[in-house]
Amino acid sequence: MNVFFRWASPMALALSMAACGSQPVSLKGRVLDRNGTAVGKAEVFTEPETDMVTTNSRGFFALTKRLDDAGDQKAIEPGRYVIRVRRFGFEDGTFEVLLKKGPTQIPDIVLAPRTPDIDDTAPDPTAEKDFEADTTSTPVQGN
Repeated sequence: MNVFFRWASPMALALSMAACGSQPVSLKGRVLDRNGTAVGKAEVFTEPETDMVTTNSRGFFALTKRLDDAGDQKAIEPGRYVIRVRRFGFEDGTFEVLLKKGPTQIPDIVLAPRTPDIDDTAPDPTAEKDFEADTTSTPVQGN
């Protein structure tokens, strides 16, 4: 596993998992690289399944809902969850967390860099597509 918590003392973990009254269950955190730089657009998802969210440009994420089998939004249930984090160019991160009632703030998740293999290409959504001229059709002129 190539992920670790930036500050993971027993006291900090105990405080982050403390029950907080009757507030809904939620999970909040931040994803960083080894240099402490935020990792934006990292996918964060869980088992059992909750929402899959993407970190913002500062690396923060919040899981607050889950979808049931009918596609309706429901509250996240307390329990043990496996958290998975993935981002192109980094090793996937996997760890377990116990969610109790109320919000849970976890320590920073630090992802290790990974040099992609030649087969691990990711599409660039901002890349312009090259189009070749269609020489087989004739444009239609209006009357």
